[in-house]
Amino acid sequence: MFKYIKTSFIAIIISLVFELIIHQSNREIDFQLSLISFVFHSLNLIIAIVLAVNYQNPTISRIDNLKKGILISIVFSLSISFYFYSYHKWINPEFLENKKQSLIELSENPETLRQAKLNINSNPDFYNGKSAQDLLEMQQENINDILKPAKVFPISLFSFLFLGMISTLIISLLTNLFQKKT
Repeated sequence: MFKYIKTSFIAIIISLVFELIIHQSNREIDFQLSLISFVFHSLNLIIAIVLAVNYQNPTISRIDNLKKGILISIVFSLSISFYFYSYHKWINPEFLENKKQSLIELSENPETLRQAKLNINSNPDFYNGKSAQDLLEMQQENINDILKPAKVFPISLFSFLFLGMISTLIISLLTNLFQKKT
């Protein structure tokens, strides 16, 4: 089990180096960079699971493979989520504020108001009693509520755990399927 925890920590170190490179590049943080970061960490987790299941003491047992992948997912998810919490709480607290401001400015765009009106007109039953301005206010409240370090931790934890478990399940099934054919 220790070697799978070690694999998790190697994946975490790779992810932290990636984050350090992004942080040191002084590039303006935007939504695309956040998406790229999430995709990188996700691929890093999936690769760690593939390596553990297929190359570190490979077994035919799906249960053993699931245990390996879930252990790696738990350690990776907890660590990277704690890093995100620390980053947003202490290292760069302005990041979430800047992101909030840019999202709120985007929601105040006249095009957004026009789109909200179109949504209301296209589905009046769903938006019963709501005006376009109400929708924008709700959106701004959600932005203010979600973009807090205390909310980022559980969202990232759940996302990476879910991704790790689904990936583990798929990798285990595929590994078992291909090992039976050979």
